[in-house]
Amino acid sequence: MKIINLIIGIACLLGACHSNRMRIEGEIGDIKENKIYLGEITNTYYGLFDPIDSAEIEEGKFTFTVDCAKKQMLFLGFRPGQGGMVFAEAGNLKVKPATVKKGGVVWEVSGSVLNNKYRDFLKACAVVRNDRLLDSLDALFFTARDREDREEMARIKEESMPYYEQAQMAEDQLVRQTVDGNMENPFGIYLYYSKLFGRKDFSTKENIGAEREYQKNFGPEAQQTPYIALMNAQLDRYAGCAIGAVAPEITGRDTLGNPIKLSDFRGKYVIVDFWDSYCHWCREETPWLRKALEAFKGKNFTILGVSDDRKKELWLAAIKEDHSNWDHLLLPPKTDIFTTYCIKGIPHIILVGPDGKILAKEMRHEELTDVPANFIK
Repeated sequence: MKIINLIIGIACLLGACHSNRMRIEGEIGDIKENKIYLGEITNTYYGLFDPIDSAEIEEGKFTFTVDCAKKQMLFLGFRPGQGGMVFAEAGNLKVKPATVKKGGVVWEVSGSVLNNKYRDFLKACAVVRNDRLLDSLDALFFTARDREDREEMARIKEESMPYYEQAQMAEDQLVRQTVDGNMENPFGIYLYYSKLFGRKDFSTKENIGAEREYQKNFGPEAQQTPYIALMNAQLDRYAGCAIGAVAPEITGRDTLGNPIKLSDFRGKYVIVDFWDSYCHWCREETPWLRKALEAFKGKNFTILGVSDDRKKELWLAAIKEDHSNWDHLLLPPKTDIFTTYCIKGIPHIILVGPDGKILAKEMRHEELTDVPANFIK
């Protein structure tokens, strides 16, 4: 009896293994490549991935057989930035290129419910965004760029902006509708994670708490995807630098090469300005920072510039050129402070109170005097 149970158990285990197996049979059409990769996506924008497997392309065909216990979007392509995406789903998938554009590939996948949903979304997205118009505007801009006609580039960019804004609004509406209709499956949570989550405001603990509650609305199958864990990890980081949290320590060297850290200024109101010498938008904030320094002179207030410039001489030259006459901190190489502060781009300017807690985030222009005025009496 025990032997029979053991055999049944092994059979069930093998059956479970096969139930999570994905076999991809693919063709590359007119694409000239010898090798193709399947990998976990690490950066959607730049097409970066960690390889799971690779396959030789023979007579324009390839095959993959991999475990897909984790239902997630995978990269299928030839090198970073040159490929497309396929949703991992158990079964036999047949793949061929539907469109090839600017190094990217949109794969046509048959034999997969989740990939059908993704295909339908992409088609609908192209319609609501009016991609044909956007492609023609891109072509005009690139032609002007090839001629190095900066005046024409600026004109095209300015006149095109309303169309891109309208396209983004239309896409956002479609994404929200599609997510609402797919709360129970992995595709819905992938779309939410990749299109909406990263653009939300998590500067306050209240917003973070509301987000955690919202994610409970996704169904059991969606909850088992990697995206819940990824979002929770990001929410934990946001909580560590939210308004009301103690500002994480920042350490580096000042303009004279001496050690300096954020906690050195405990007891004062501090505007912390994350910037770089090469960042045009960062340096446009400098006159506003000077106004703030003058407005709160003698009121227990200071400014700390924080930069990850790799060339110290350029950092020092920018400070001198911009008359940024306040304390500056140059971060050490390979710092993770931008991740710690959940900084998506610079300039990133925050206000820290005398107790070391973050009082405000994402300040710009006149806010650099208006916001501190609410706290400094």
